[in-house]
Amino acid sequence: MKRLLAAMALVLTAVATPAIAEGQRNALVTIDPAGRDAVQKQGFGGYVLVELRGKPVFSKGYGYADREKKIPFRIDTIAQIGSLTKSMTAFAILSLAREGRLDLEKPVKTYLPGAAEPAASATIHQLLTHHAGLTDHCGDDFDPLTKETELHTCMAMPLEFKPGTDHYSNMGYSVLAAVVEQVSGQSWEDYERNHLWQPLGMKDTGFARFDGVKPERFAYGYPPGKPRDDLVSNSIAKLHGADWNLRGNGGTQSTVADMERYYRALSGKSPGIPRDVAAQMTAPRDLIEGEAWEGYGFAVRLDKNNKPYRIGFAGSDEVFMSYFGWLPQQDVFIYVVGNNGWDNVKPVISTVLHAAYNLAGITPDMLQPQKK
Repeated sequence: MKRLLAAMALVLTAVATPAIAEGQRNALVTIDPAGRDAVQKQGFGGYVLVELRGKPVFSKGYGYADREKKIPFRIDTIAQIGSLTKSMTAFAILSLAREGRLDLEKPVKTYLPGAAEPAASATIHQLLTHHAGLTDHCGDDFDPLTKETELHTCMAMPLEFKPGTDHYSNMGYSVLAAVVEQVSGQSWEDYERNHLWQPLGMKDTGFARFDGVKPERFAYGYPPGKPRDDLVSNSIAKLHGADWNLRGNGGTQSTVADMERYYRALSGKSPGIPRDVAAQMTAPRDLIEGEAWEGYGFAVRLDKNNKPYRIGFAGSDEVFMSYFGWLPQQDVFIYVVGNNGWDNVKPVISTVLHAAYNLAGITPDMLQPQKK
């Protein structure tokens, strides 16, 4: 799944919620016009959610999840979240480490005996922070790829970058998914369902399996100028387990409501994610650029006092695009998802993120200057 860092903005639609101050309300006024304009001009289908201190201050769907059947995009529409999947793989790794079943500083070959070099010598930490030097991928999303080929052919590919430098790798997170399976004795999807999705009440989140869910619950992707895409879960199911170009790094589908449950657990508002695991996921680890740092599955940006002012990540397959963002100091959460091409969704995200900054009172003088 394509990497899109959180230098983008967010847009939300107003909902009847607890009263907010007039100045806060004014901070959100740019969102709805941007969303409606995107529907009219590009056929935007999606949803915008903004919360302040755990209460929604903007929540609205736009356009269609299914244009052909004219099914609107709702808070419970199941849509692809792309690389937001990576944070869930990071959760699984950290949970196993918390139980003493793996060590983040050990090379991956400790847990995947027989895995090919040079990737086998990368540490779990390096894979989590995209600092292992691996190539981005070992094929396109729906190219058949078995676990055996992943471990013995893809991991044998020469490193593209010097270990210890930041270069994004989808393949690295698929290797981590293999570690999860080896150490836990469960499939990656079963581990996520049993330890994350079900405990948090994320009943509409999944990878290849959505047993009993009606087709009209899903959002379809609409590449500009092309026929609509099939559901990603259908495409994954057709691979019959040879889905390792996506497993652990992308392809998950979820609802806005489920992703809000995920945020609540990460922020400590509800149980389900141990506080030490959440802290590990959202702490700055290795520098990306400027004031941005790799966390474990998230990107973290620091203010001029070296405190995180924004935690989040974006995911896209170039058709769907989603953004999960959290401004921890002001307790603002933003989530945006769209289904009509990332170039059309990015401006909506940008508008929403700027609105969230205004809501939070974040100004440029509070942030670290960009380093060249």
